[in-house]
Amino acid sequence: MAPQGRESRVVIMGSTGAGKSEFANCASGSSDFLVGRSLASCTTEACTSKPFLVDGKIVTIIDTPGFDDTRRGDAEVLSSIAAYLSKLYEQGTKLTGIIYLYRITDVRMVGTAQRTFRVFRKLCGESTFGHVLIVTNMWEKEQLEVGEAREQQLSAKYFKPALDGGAQMMRHDGTRKSALNILRRLLDNDTTSLSIQREIVDEHKQLVHTAAGKELTSALREQAQSYNDELRSLRTEMEAAMKARDEGTRREVQEELERKRDELTRIKRDVERMTERFVSEKTRLETRIADMEAANRQHVGQLLDMQNLVSQALLQLMKSQNDAARPKEVEERQARILAEERLANVLASTKQRDELQAVQSEMNKRLCALQDEIAKMKSGKADEPHKTDPDATDTYTSRQAKDQETERTKDEERIARLAYFVHMIVGFVITKWTKGSTNLLSIYNARAKLDILHAFSETTDF
Repeated sequence: MAPQGRESRVVIMGSTGAGKSEFANCASGSSDFLVGRSLASCTTEACTSKPFLVDGKIVTIIDTPGFDDTRRGDAEVLSSIAAYLSKLYEQGTKLTGIIYLYRITDVRMVGTAQRTFRVFRKLCGESTFGHVLIVTNMWEKEQLEVGEAREQQLSAKYFKPALDGGAQMMRHDGTRKSALNILRRLLDNDTTSLSIQREIVDEHKQLVHTAAGKELTSALREQAQSYNDELRSLRTEMEAAMKARDEGTRREVQEELERKRDELTRIKRDVERMTERFVSEKTRLETRIADMEAANRQHVGQLLDMQNLVSQALLQLMKSQNDAARPKEVEERQARILAEERLANVLASTKQRDELQAVQSEMNKRLCALQDEIAKMKSGKADEPHKTDPDATDTYTSRQAKDQETERTKDEERIARLAYFVHMIVGFVITKWTKGSTNLLSIYNARAKLDILHAFSETTDF
């Protein structure tokens, strides 16, 4: 995964008119690259955008000249791209991803487009396909159903070898959001190098002997052979026109013949001079690349400084927010503690009331039982049978009256004392309860006094 702060280099390739420069401008939010509206390429040599940020990561886009240009041969385009990329590799610069742009508006993939993609595959190498995105663009200019049908055909046939090797396909709808989403798919990649870079720099191969050079040379020779066949056919047609004295046809055939001859000569020259042009282009680009890299390092440094300032500002903001939030946290904690204390007091009060009600109920029960017991004792003594000794009736009657009087006096005193104790305990509990100051100790004291009273009543002889 690419760490934050490291620069990610993404190179864009494709045919002329595929929208490479427009995509680069759209993604970077700038107008660093000249955009054309025809099949003539406006990008004549590789160049880089100013570094920009995507999700905090520094990104630089490398725009390249397009193949199948009306003003330059593919051999010259390959020489220019190879010279630039090999020079970057010599300086230790690697790539994070490679984007191949293709117009979804193209009705079919003609021979030159197929040749361009074959050269692209050889230029990257199979080991790099995992870093390749094949991006179809100009969807806003085509009906969705038609575009999807072409996309299916492309992925199943022409792009299949790269997709099977790990490349991916995406769509670009012309918006910056779409362009940035495409870049995000690449930014987590580790850096890599292309096959053509390793072949030229590490293996010291001439461009014509690299995989991409061989593929292009083979394709150009096939094209040259095709032109030779066309030239022979055109000569036959011209001879027939001359015999028929058809001057108009002869003139048309003559013009086509000359055009094919010039094209064939250019193809042969391009093949022969591929290595020479590469060396010349690399020498020419050396100073320019050095200047571009110096400017690039300066911009990267500025972005890093900006990132550091933003990071420091964010840290300071977080610190200020934490400092502001700390007193609030203390207040919330204190409020929470008070709420817990109140809840504990409510629970304790509820428990005390329950205990007090239980004591009061128990006291009432015991008091009622005690009163019943006193009543029974009184009733028992009142029902005690009188002695009937006829010889001592007067004496007994007198003594009995005196004893009953004495006994009644004692009972009254005992009942008075007992009532005093009962009223004292009940009054104590009610006073404590009504004042709201009762606690478990008060309840236990009341219960203890009630137990003493009960013991007293059991040992008192009425």
